[in-house]
Amino acid sequence: MRIFSRPLAALTIFATSLIFSSCGPFPTPSGSYTPSPRVAFKTLVTIRNNSDKSIMLGLRGPETKFISLPARGSRTVSLSSGLYKYAATTKNTNTISGYKSFGRDSRYTWSFSVN
Repeated sequence: MRIFSRPLAALTIFATSLIFSSCGPFPTPSGSYTPSPRVAFKTLVTIRNNSDKSIMLGLRGPETKFISLPARGSRTVSLSSGLYKYAATTKNTNTISGYKSFGRDSRYTWSFSVN
C-alpha cells in the first residue's frame, strides 16, 4: 500500500498542475477605468426675507455660511444635507436663532420676518 501512495500523490499533483496551467492567463480588461467621483448630495434652499430691512443670516452645521438677504428679497443657496444652527439679525432688532434640518437632494423655501 505504501508503494502506491507516493506515485499516486505525485500523479495527483501533476494532474492538478496540468489542469491549472491549461486555464491560461486571465484576459486583460479592455478600455480604461475611471473611478466615478464622490457624489455630494446638495440641497437647494430659497431663503426669503419678508421684512423691510436687510438681514444677515449665519448657518453652522455640515457647512458654515453667512448669507446677506436684501429687504423683501430672496437668495437660493446650495447646502449639504444635515442639521444647522442658524441666527438671523438686522439693525436694532433681536436676533432670531434656532435649528433647521435639511434632507439630502431636496428643495426648500425658508422665510424670515425680522422686526
